[in-house]
Amino acid sequence: PSKARMFEALIEFIEDTVFGLINRILDEQPTAQARCEAILGVLLGFAARNPGLSRILVGDALTGENERLRTRIMQFYDRLETQLKQILREAESKGELPIGNPSAAAANLMLATVEGRMNQFVRSGFSQSPLERWDQQWGLLSASLFPPR
Repeated sequence: PSKARMFEALIEFIEDTVFGLINRILDEQPTAQARCEAILGVLLGFAARNPGLSRILVGDALTGENERLRTRIMQFYDRLETQLKQILREAESKGELPIGNPSAAAANLMLATVEGRMNQFVRSGFSQSPLERWDQQWGLLSASLFPPR
């Protein structure tokens, strides 16, 4: 139980840190594109600065642990995806994105990309930074998700 409590505390730290930064981003960034870019950058930067916590975020460190811990991580990602969808839907209502924009698919694609980068980081033994080539990758991703209007 004490090991599970330690993981619970670490997951809570991850949630508090990441969502605290996301709330600041929502206050400071005016456009959906800037908000999404900043949120994804926060996730990748957090992973790069905290390799041990990256192992928790990708589930690697939770193998063989209580299922409740894996559920907490799933809820963390669900909450992130919901936040991205909300940003995209608000952008659509403000005219930043075309009506009928596939916000659920776009949010899922952004999150899957970031999760993949974090998995590569863990799988490489932390030698391949999740931020490596991220600027170029974001450029490719954002060009399709946020077409010029």
